[in-house]
Amino acid sequence: MRKALILLLLFSLIHAEFLIERVDVTISDIKSDGSARVHENIKFIMYGDYSASLYDSGIANNELAFWSTNIGLKDVKFHVNPANVDIRDFRLRPQPRNKCNPIQGICHGELILDYMAYPTYLNGTTEVEPGTGLFTLEAYKPRTTRYTVNPVSLSFTTTPEGNIILDDTVYLTIRLPTDSVLLDANPQPSEVPELPVHVDSLSWSDVVLVKFSLVFDVEETIDKEVSDFFTGIIMALDSTLRSPQGLAVIVLIIILIGSYAYIMMSRRRGED
Repeated sequence: MRKALILLLLFSLIHAEFLIERVDVTISDIKSDGSARVHENIKFIMYGDYSASLYDSGIANNELAFWSTNIGLKDVKFHVNPANVDIRDFRLRPQPRNKCNPIQGICHGELILDYMAYPTYLNGTTEVEPGTGLFTLEAYKPRTTRYTVNPVSLSFTTTPEGNIILDDTVYLTIRLPTDSVLLDANPQPSEVPELPVHVDSLSWSDVVLVKFSLVFDVEETIDKEVSDFFTGIIMALDSTLRSPQGLAVIVLIIILIGSYAYIMMSRRRGED
């Protein structure tokens, strides 16, 4: 019995132990193609010297797989689903240990994740693969686009029915585009008294997101529509001129301008 207690004590000294303190997942900077910026703060408590040593050994390691394996916590991961979202520009920044208490044998650690979440495009085109991306888009009337959250693109703990579980240490925040109109939010956060409404952001925690829904409209200004129109013309012209047929197009334009100038000059001579 005494030998077993000694072995248990030794095991506790060399066994890494971590506990989630708080997870913040913030989705912001939502673009017109449905892409968005994701910022994650994963904070945890580490117990014992071995855990602290293991944490310090990876402080320069920016691979999520390393931290997920060595810390062994379910929330040390992407909180978007890589199978449904194209993750780009990923950056992981482990923070130095802080708020250490030698008497209790604990320290606090933090991982900061930043990345862009895009929908998946079909065969390198601009056509979005159905069911991918954090949001689906519908341009249902001129200058207005409707955004609908795609719950399967999120990666939190779920119920057997597929509903998202956010415990009291996990916070999901979505910051809406400027001047957007919130049409539906289910479950509805307490800071949203009625719909439709203009809000800057929405946040959920300590809740089961049953049939999670978020729908909002973004209306572009006339100025932006005009700007996009002329930008599209310039881009199309630039693309044409850079193509194999570009030289022929330039020659044709010169001929048309020359012909027009010749006709105008001929008319003036006839009038004289």
